[in-house]
Amino acid sequence: MPTIVELIIVDLKEGVGKDDATLKKLREGAAKGGLKRQSYGLSIEHPSKLYWALFFENGFELKDFKWPAEEYGSFADQLKTVSTSDFTRYFVTFDDVPSKITDAPVTETAIATLKTDTNVPKFKEAQDAVVAKLLSAPGVHAAAYAVTAEAGSQAVLLLLVGWDSVEAHKALRAVPGSEALLAPIHAALDKIDVAHVPFTNQA
Repeated sequence: MPTIVELIIVDLKEGVGKDDATLKKLREGAAKGGLKRQSYGLSIEHPSKLYWALFFENGFELKDFKWPAEEYGSFADQLKTVSTSDFTRYFVTFDDVPSKITDAPVTETAIATLKTDTNVPKFKEAQDAVVAKLLSAPGVHAAAYAVTAEAGSQAVLLLLVGWDSVEAHKALRAVPGSEALLAPIHAALDKIDVAHVPFTNQA
């Protein structure tokens, strides 16, 4: 059964942490709206950038979610009070997102825009090969990816990999042959943003 991940990325105001009262309230509201699983954390590379993943899974769909506006107010307006700019959100459909990914000490969260002329099926074949290698690599807990595209927009890749540490990720990148394996992936990308996030899971 597919899992839809809503990934929200927020540049937090100075002094606002992941456990800020407003963010706690929003997570509570999301749970009351029907979500059973959320993960949130700050990027190691950019400690003021919040990554918040909401999981629509086990038959619970976007249409089933009901934000409790009367009790919690406007979701967007509340989030804007703790952010320096408009937040970014992605809705991506995965075959599955094992909890081991966000249970890991750190989760690689890569968001990439594919070039407009990319052959998406061939790109997925190359990405499948990369993920297969990852799953047998030391320091990797689990991995999943999905490619999505809205009508009239470029395809977007979301890759999630649970690692022992940032160092474990860097060590694998340094292994001979890694760059050659990744070459067809990188050749298809218009841009990519990679963050390492120690997620806190809320069930």
